[in-house]
Amino acid sequence: MLSKESLEEALDQFVQDFIPAMQRWRYHLILAKGGIDYPHLSEQSMLGHVVNGVFALARLLRFVIERKILVVGLDEQTVRKAFALIPIHDAHKLGDFEQMGTSEFSIPLDRLQEEYTKLGLDRFANVDPHLMRAANVSKRSPYQGDIVLSEEKGSLLWLLVRLADSMASMSDLRELGTLQGYLKQLAPEFAPKGGRFRLYTHEVRDVRGVLTNLVHSVISQRLETEYEFYPGLFFATGSLYIGPGQLPSFDRTAFVSSVVDGVLGGVIEQGGAEAKTFVQEGGIRREKYDFQPYVYTFAEPSVL
Repeated sequence: MLSKESLEEALDQFVQDFIPAMQRWRYHLILAKGGIDYPHLSEQSMLGHVVNGVFALARLLRFVIERKILVVGLDEQTVRKAFALIPIHDAHKLGDFEQMGTSEFSIPLDRLQEEYTKLGLDRFANVDPHLMRAANVSKRSPYQGDIVLSEEKGSLLWLLVRLADSMASMSDLRELGTLQGYLKQLAPEFAPKGGRFRLYTHEVRDVRGVLTNLVHSVISQRLETEYEFYPGLFFATGSLYIGPGQLPSFDRTAFVSSVVDGVLGGVIEQGGAEAKTFVQEGGIRREKYDFQPYVYTFAEPSVL
């Protein structure tokens, strides 16, 4: 049984030990997504891809623990092995090996073990090299023999890595198909029909920097408090949530109105705390000897 404490401990150790290790080995200069072969995708370094995947998987597992969802075989050692496999799951993109066959996944096991050891992951979790290679292979590939050849059961580990990779690869809130497919394999609670939970999103089309962050925050708080939504992934335009399988009546107009009130209240609260600075730095129209209209939202007459 996995506890939240053991999850946090494993995550803390991963961050402290292996993010610096990936930087030393220049993972931040290797593309996982993007470049001339991926003209339709924004660029994402191998380091960024791994970090996004590990943190996304950790958030998902926190939800599993908090909601007491039974996942057979999920314990601290399994989580450690999954975290350790995520930096290796794109090893076929490193390119510094001779393929054993025609598949891009035909990586020699000793090369995978070398990369695993180089990053120091062998001190974090002991993983069968067959599973290191299996973690590179997508669901659509016929090259899945390593899971059978491994000396330990690897199906759950493979699934956890695929979940992490799917979440780290998402560039749009509407790209839910692959993630939904893996979630229903994780536990029946995520089944599309009759499951306790399903995925939801909120999206703000008009992005305006700091104010948009406040809008996202208010929407997320409202959804979490009023509808028991759990924020899973965060994008510049919105958030992805895990929520109830059946949502009670949702009054969109009333919800938007409450969000507007919350955003305005947040502007007044945040702006009021530093009103004098905000007015001095940008709120004064010096050529007209008055103030920008927005300062009246949070600045009292005494400040002006």
